[in-house]
Amino acid sequence: MRIIQFSDTHISHLGGVGHRNAERLAQYLNEVAAPDLAVNTGDVVILDPDAADDRDAAMRIHERIHAPLRVLPGNHDVGECAAEPWRGIGVSSQRVRDFRSAWGSDRFVLFGDAARDAQDWAFVGLNSELCSSGLPEEDEQWTWLEEVAAEAAGKSVMLFLHKPLVIDDGARENVTLTGAARERILGTFRGADLRVAATGHVHRYRRTTAGDVMAVWAPSLAFSTPAEPRLKFGPGSAGIVEYSIRGRRVDARFVKVPGIEGAEDFSALPEVQQSLEALERRSA
Repeated sequence: MRIIQFSDTHISHLGGVGHRNAERLAQYLNEVAAPDLAVNTGDVVILDPDAADDRDAAMRIHERIHAPLRVLPGNHDVGECAAEPWRGIGVSSQRVRDFRSAWGSDRFVLFGDAARDAQDWAFVGLNSELCSSGLPEEDEQWTWLEEVAAEAAGKSVMLFLHKPLVIDDGARENVTLTGAARERILGTFRGADLRVAATGHVHRYRRTTAGDVMAVWAPSLAFSTPAEPRLKFGPGSAGIVEYSIRGRRVDARFVKVPGIEGAEDFSALPEVQQSLEALERRSA
């Protein structure tokens, strides 16, 4: 079984780098990769979760993808769960409803019973911004996750979400889940074999192993990022992650899609500047 994870597409209705790269990815998935499953792990739209025109533009591109597709929200899609969210845009029930109305759901579970080489796997996607949010939808998601974990007992599990569970030595505000949320997720899957945590948000590809769990960060599809030595982050190149599953064995590799070039200075892009201006006008 082959799975493609892509993330942080940052698509604008104005076009530009994110829009163009997402169009090229759709073509690549259809004509070259032909995966059994494709997953976007969030920050689908450029910046503003309330910009319906950006969401509509992203949907039109994703509708071109022939493979089975699941789309999860990032902080720019439903707002951020943080004490001080970016520009004050916090996760809210209305933003979650808007995302669900567009994409069908903000979580998923798929069992590999009918898939070649993946009969003993469960693939689970979560809305990371609900974790520790205190919203009614958070309790609903925890209840759902417990039911999913019970059904996945004895299976290998690949978990998809936007924010990483942990970075090196623990939780980091606005970058990872809270420590409490991470421990609750790990505890929920104690009866299953959590093998992979596939995330985005950090805009870099990295593959590490903590215990029996492979932690994979997908890079941004929209831009390339410089190294951040303080956070022990290496440089990030725009691309995707391809997973190969055969029985209990799983592998992950970075793939640079032909024709995709990430912007090195994302904040300088015209579509980013216009989105920021629209945010400022609305908050004025």
